[in-house]
Amino acid sequence: MNRRVVLRVGGMMAMAPVLSVGAAERFTFGVQLSTLTPLMLADFEGTLAKVAEVGYRQVEFSAMGFLGRPVEKIASLLKKYHLTAPVGRVAPQLPANFASLSREEVMQVFRSRAGVEYFLDNVKRCIEEATALGQRHLNLPGWMADRYQTLRLVEENIDLLNQAGDLCAKAGIQFGYHNHSWELQPVNGVIPYDLMLARTDPVKVGFQLDTYWIVKGGGDLTRYITEHPGRFATCHLKDIDDTGQFADVGAGEIDFADFINRARRNGTRYFFVERDGPPKPLLSVRNSYAYLRGLKVS
Repeated sequence: MNRRVVLRVGGMMAMAPVLSVGAAERFTFGVQLSTLTPLMLADFEGTLAKVAEVGYRQVEFSAMGFLGRPVEKIASLLKKYHLTAPVGRVAPQLPANFASLSREEVMQVFRSRAGVEYFLDNVKRCIEEATALGQRHLNLPGWMADRYQTLRLVEENIDLLNQAGDLCAKAGIQFGYHNHSWELQPVNGVIPYDLMLARTDPVKVGFQLDTYWIVKGGGDLTRYITEHPGRFATCHLKDIDDTGQFADVGAGEIDFADFINRARRNGTRYFFVERDGPPKPLLSVRNSYAYLRGLKVS
């Protein structure tokens, strides 16, 4: 995979309209704390302290939310370590003793409470948390591939996304959906992700673009960013190596300088570094931070 190929459309570089947000603002980025999940489970506060020591000033909590901690405690820790969490996540409600559970018990509890049948209830509760933290974006980490096996299921998903958008809009929040690769796999000749973009309310429902999963699914980063201006207020910066595996940002195949510039011109405001299951989580977020700090972004 060639860096220059990833961000081209039909061999021609696409022109992006200039929006009121993004390019005129200084480029800032945060870290998606799922990159550090093992550390967060072992030492929640200490890991936030280490993130701040690296230099990050923005964080985004993972699909597990606050790991059973109340939002008041989260606000206190963010203030203590001079961090902000401008973008929220739809997460299941976890028990107060969550931190004391084994890793196997943690995943069992999470899976049992993150199902689609609990989705709208989880959204309602997370709206309250987002409001308490002053967040104006609330993103669903995604649904699993079994929700994209038929067009009927895809249409059900779209209806749920629009319902979540309505709920969030009443609180002054934009709802968003985070992609993986399976939303880009055709179902009866239709790309579910394209249908989701076409049939969700563009004002109330946004999308959190994950760079790795778009490329992994065979999608074109430039096409999505430029053909849907304003739909991707938040992005995950995640790299892919030449074998299709995860890599630290800047160590793989994606031309992030080009992507970030295009995304900012098309309305993306928040960027978060992420890598799924890195062998050395803290080193990974340090490497990605160093790369992005040295990147030339207009």
